[in-house]
Amino acid sequence: MSSSDPGERSDLLHNMSAPPKSVVKYSGLSNLATSSSQGSAGVFGTPVRFVLPADMLGKTPAYILRYLGVSLLHAKEAAQQLDLLINARADELTLPEGCAVIPTASSHPVIWPDTLSALAILAKCSDSIWLRCKQPALNAALKRRQVTLLVPPLFANHLPKVPS
Repeated sequence: MSSSDPGERSDLLHNMSAPPKSVVKYSGLSNLATSSSQGSAGVFGTPVRFVLPADMLGKTPAYILRYLGVSLLHAKEAAQQLDLLINARADELTLPEGCAVIPTASSHPVIWPDTLSALAILAKCSDSIWLRCKQPALNAALKRRQVTLLVPPLFANHLPKVPS
């Protein structure tokens, strides 16, 4: 039977709509994961927590700008003005271009306790990843209060010391 035979193709394609039953699991770095002093056993990197003040939840861009002490240029452009501030702060943070989001624990250190840093992280992350280049999503940020990023070991030495 040649490869151009329609019968052979139908035999190969008969189960194409069935969901895959294979599971791919990578554990190549699992032997490098160690318990850390912050109580994050089994993680490969440094957890860094970002916390948004409780009074920010559900607020408008104009309110947040006033809270940050920023002069509002035009009320109709508050969201764009806040996006610019969030993007600028995200660019300043000594983090890699992307970080995994991990479950938050109160033992994870808060290195950047300011509201704008928390917004720069929360507005650019999903439940699984933070990306510096992501367009800020303020509505999503204001629904969450905190998040923990896992900073890879090669970037951890660039992190500032935890404030006392």
